[in-house]
Amino acid sequence: MYFKKRSLFFLMLLCCLVLSACGGQESENGTEKVEGLAELGEIQVIAREEGSGTREAFAQMVGLEADGAENANADQTREDARIADSGEAVTEEIAQTQNGIGYVSAAAAEEDGVKVLQIEGVSPGEEAVEKGDYPLSRSFYLVYSGTLSDLDQDFVNYINTAGQEVVARSYVPVKEAGTFLSNKEPGKIHLTGSTSIAPLIEELVEGYNEYNPNAQIEVTETDSTQGLNAAMQGKCDLAMSSRELESYEKELLEYEVFAKDGIAVIVNKENPLENLSLEQLKEIFDGSLKNWDEL
Repeated sequence: MYFKKRSLFFLMLLCCLVLSACGGQESENGTEKVEGLAELGEIQVIAREEGSGTREAFAQMVGLEADGAENANADQTREDARIADSGEAVTEEIAQTQNGIGYVSAAAAEEDGVKVLQIEGVSPGEEAVEKGDYPLSRSFYLVYSGTLSDLDQDFVNYINTAGQEVVARSYVPVKEAGTFLSNKEPGKIHLTGSTSIAPLIEELVEGYNEYNPNAQIEVTETDSTQGLNAAMQGKCDLAMSSRELESYEKELLEYEVFAKDGIAVIVNKENPLENLSLEQLKEIFDGSLKNWDEL
């Protein structure tokens, strides 16, 4: 009986050792570390430029907004972050930077060389964005000052009806697609603002011109803040904003939501990570977490 008990004891001990060897190491907060992260070394943050609607929306939702900073447009993004002036530039940087992490419009995230992370266990899919389950969901705005011309209004009417089918190709529509009849008004429309919205607006312009070939529509990519400023100064007919408007902007401008989008967090395809919490995301971008093996 003694030998049987001793044999059972050693068998249980052996099983425990095997299970321990198969499991991952635990991080300081008790969660299991992802195998292969340590090899990536230091975290390289890729951020958008100040004034970008995507950057401002991301900073607001993650908790990176400035706290008493002298520059009202500044946020707490780490100072050594590389700056990219478009979503396309961010994806290119991430594809070439094995230890990189950045953020882009979800519609621009499916590129070779990058991987989209879940945030709080949720992917930026259409249903999750529509229901607000994805933590980094935002709205796309068309903004203007004063009263729209007949041509401007005709274009906006198209976006809110038949144009919603165009929106649904890559983004989340906010209205049911409907029938559209153009007044075929001749003239020019100048839109300026968000680089994230511009590709969608270009598609909408193409669709609208099928109804009204008499319209000439120019789209200038700057950023959301510059677009909103241009609208307030009367330098454009319509502005594009991919961030929430400030209270003073809402007082001075007319605006409406025409689409919803998720901000996707992307890493290099070689990164083994699959998910981040909002708190981890904040700590990565404000510099509290500097190395991948700290996750």
